[in-house]
Amino acid sequence: MTAAELIKINRNGLELMSKSDLRTDDYRYIPLYDTYQNMRADGEKVNYIIAHLAEEYGISESSVKRCVRRLSAEVKV
Repeated sequence: MTAAELIKINRNGLELMSKSDLRTDDYRYIPLYDTYQNMRADGEKVNYIIAHLAEEYGISESSVKRCVRRLSAEVKV
């Protein structure tokens, strides 16, 4: 399969992601986002969650905030 074929197969999803300010590599942060959601549901404070996830995933706190903001956004289909 060529890169062009892969893009053609996934074109609709990629267009929607592009319009929604999502990146193609955001799939890597789904576990991080799920952990964030679970910790919020358990009543943890946002600053604690962000610090914890930054340490756990080896990224900066601002990167965690950006990921959570992007993945929390409503997408118009």
